Amino acid sequence: MDIENLMGNLTSVKITEKTMDTDTICTLKFEFPHTSKSVCPGQFLMVWVPGVDEIPMSISYWNSPIMGINIHPIGTATRSLAKFDVGDWIGIRGPFGSTFNLDSKEALVVGGGIGMAPLRFLTKRLIEQGTHVVLLVAARTKKDLLVYDFSSKENLEIRIATDDGSVGFKGFATDAARELLLDYQFDMVYACGPELMMSGLFDILKEYDVGLQFSLERYMKCGCGICGTCAMDPNGALVCLEGPVFDRSGLSNLTEFGLYARDSTGVKKKCR
Repeated sequence: MDIENLMGNLTSVKITEKTMDTDTICTLKFEFPHTSKSVCPGQFLMVWVPGVDEIPMSISYWNSPIMGINIHPIGTATRSLAKFDVGDWIGIRGPFGSTFNLDSKEALVVGGGIGMAPLRFLTKRLIEQGTHVVLLVAARTKKDLLVYDFSSKENLEIRIATDDGSVGFKGFATDAARELLLDYQFDMVYACGPELMMSGLFDILKEYDVGLQFSLERYMKCGCGICGTCAMDPNGALVCLEGPVFDRSGLSNLTEFGLYARDSTGVKKKCR
């Protein structure tokens, strides 16, 4: 086995742009040096924060050669990374993981909180190819919404939902999605966000003959199937290789989906 090709070479990149998307979440952009590599919606990078840790980060922006990642400061590494600015250097490996299938003419895209990160790249590609997209952006409250500028495309409708009703639909993303499913004839539903949200949406979609693709998050150390920390019950599916994007069949085979995930020590924690 060629470990170097499997893991990818760690490459240093300089941050060229930083924008604040919310009061706490930011986008860091940099020039991706491996322009010959295929970069597709749904993939992720392993990002090295010098002196801190290496963590998986979804690719949220791609306009060759410029790539972007969203930073939500909730852990040691992300809190450190959120302090980085233009001119600072980080390390990257990848991209890794499965990708979203873009075969859709009428798509519902559901993003909860920071789950909008990989869906930003996906939505851009869908509307560029002519897919009619209804984008449901959800968060607990108005200040947590990740709403990006897609340049007012005619084939894009943006809907907002907040748990507290501070803006848009008042209620959970699943409730808002249920109403949209009654109003449109979608052929595909894409989602990323809190796993309880996706699990609820998965249950709703059991009543519909529609394709679905969800992006999952699991703790991982290597990003390429070596460490096994992202393995899921009961079949040992590796989120870094077989995911992070799973379809209806794949999710149906994962008994831990929506129930629990493992921390860095392998201890099961209830999904939030």
